[in-house]
Amino acid sequence: MDNATGVLHPGDGTDLGAIGLGIHARLTGADTHGAYSLFEYVVPPGLGGPPTHIHSREDELFTCVQGRVEVELAGVRHILGQGDSLLMPRGVPHVFRNPFGEETRIIAVVSPPGLENYYQELSQLPPGRDLKLVTAVMTRYGLALQK
Repeated sequence: MDNATGVLHPGDGTDLGAIGLGIHARLTGADTHGAYSLFEYVVPPGLGGPPTHIHSREDELFTCVQGRVEVELAGVRHILGQGDSLLMPRGVPHVFRNPFGEETRIIAVVSPPGLENYYQELSQLPPGRDLKLVTAVMTRYGLALQK
């Protein structure tokens, strides 16, 4: 980030890629004085986030900036195209995936901040999606898989 202007440039932030996704922390809670975190997710075709899960601490606002993404929120399926946004409040089950044939990019505002710590820990796991390991990390950060 250009400290004089506050402009975020491509590549600014920290790469926290995990579970096959590109996860780029563009701003952390430390950067925003505890207001929010800002992420860019790169979702290859055929992949998505963890299975249907619930955040107990954070609200998430997704804005699709490239491609399309399918989000299931409280059992309702939404397809977000470029420029579409969807609020996913804490406590509401959701999952996102890219079943389409093109890469998807999402900008996510997460409030309150702290999800960057979850992604940092996920990025330290062995490659793949060992749900036992992922679930243990999720639990430490107030996330739970929907049963």
